[in-house]
Amino acid sequence: MKKKIIVALLLCLITLTSVFAFAGCDTTTDGSELEGFDIELAKLVAQDLGVNVRFRLISWGAKEMELQNKSIDLIWNGLTITDERSEQFCIGTPYMNNKQIAIIRKSDSEKYTNLDNIKNAKFAYEEGSAGQDVAKANKFANATGLGAQVDALIEVQAGTSDIALLDSVLGNFYCKEGTDYSDLMIIPDLVFTVEQYGIAARKSDIGTIDKINTSLAKLQANGELAKLAKKYGLESELCDVSYESKWDTLTDEEKSGWEYIVNKGRFVVGYTLYAPIAYEA
Repeated sequence: MKKKIIVALLLCLITLTSVFAFAGCDTTTDGSELEGFDIELAKLVAQDLGVNVRFRLISWGAKEMELQNKSIDLIWNGLTITDERSEQFCIGTPYMNNKQIAIIRKSDSEKYTNLDNIKNAKFAYEEGSAGQDVAKANKFANATGLGAQVDALIEVQAGTSDIALLDSVLGNFYCKEGTDYSDLMIIPDLVFTVEQYGIAARKSDIGTIDKINTSLAKLQANGELAKLAKKYGLESELCDVSYESKWDTLTDEEKSGWEYIVNKGRFVVGYTLYAPIAYEA
């Protein structure tokens, strides 16, 4: 009996230690060590709206939970707009164009050329991403979900996987001369989907998205958005984000999400690491 009690006490101690260790783990930052288009854009919007911004490193597969638990206020990290996500979140006006593409080793350039001859390849994608949707839609049987899009690139480079299903925004940035992935390439003329990025808030946070949309339109009008896109080579991917504020027509409930942010003085952006969207300086 004593032995059982001791074991039970040890298990409780281990559990409590784990809980407290997790609770004390701070993955939120002011972004001073981060670079990237979305990172800088979030800072510009926050400055324009008179609040601070913090950035929280998240697992992309857990982004919905992070948002609902209010660990973050916005998913602002190359989020592809889909019908399913539009039902789940309040998503802002599109601000960037993107495609889902396939990346291979240059040594496989003759082996993998089109949708027919890649069917039996081994695929890698980011868990919870549009790349995963591509794998499911095309019934790629040998496909593995990973923690980040860059992980999929690493898998292909190492030969563990044959093809990475990725965003073109990321692929075009990494797969060029002078990078660590110059031995990789995009399969020419193979585009699975054409899509757009949007900023997501909780479904009820209509006022928050209205404020952000209004700020994005202002940054486009004064040239700051184009200037930022040029810095990261994304000029051709920008969307027209013209927008007129609907704030005066919103209900108190629809405005409450933004008032929550104003009261705490900041919004928290959930991000994952991948260039040129968000990466460590």
